[in-house]
Amino acid sequence: MLAFALETAVNNVLQLDMESPARVKKLEGRLLQVDLEGLGITLFFTFKHGVVRVRLQAEGQPDTVISGTPVALFKMAEPEEADWGLPDSKVHINGDANLARDLEKIFRKLEPDWEGPLAGMFGDVAGHQLAQGLRQGAESARETARTASKIISDIIKDRRS
Repeated sequence: MLAFALETAVNNVLQLDMESPARVKKLEGRLLQVDLEGLGITLFFTFKHGVVRVRLQAEGQPDTVISGTPVALFKMAEPEEADWGLPDSKVHINGDANLARDLEKIFRKLEPDWEGPLAGMFGDVAGHQLAQGLRQGAESARETARTASKIISDIIKDRRS
């Protein structure tokens, strides 16, 4: 269920950006394994025809294995977090690090067109207002996630001291 929900969410957002399918096609034939430390969950990502597939099992050896806590991996998805590949970032990458960088670039360059679909459903004015609200909401969610990540990180540091 987690794999399906993640796959659906990722592809829905990628489809809102006209350039994303072409960027994802460049990853075709690659296999990414993501280990969520502390949860015991492993996800496998494949790329075909501009679409991301997420599964709990995969055939073959992954090109890249990325492991980390959910908080550390979430930071990796944040475009402002340029230090995720550094040794002290708590994200571990084995194999082809270029695949991880290519994925990070896809999400960093992501510019979803929220207005088009919303204007089609609600009209131009309401669609524009809703899209503006979504952009503001997304920024608020990113800021909340950054704050939560910092708080969790501080709590973990305090408990280790």
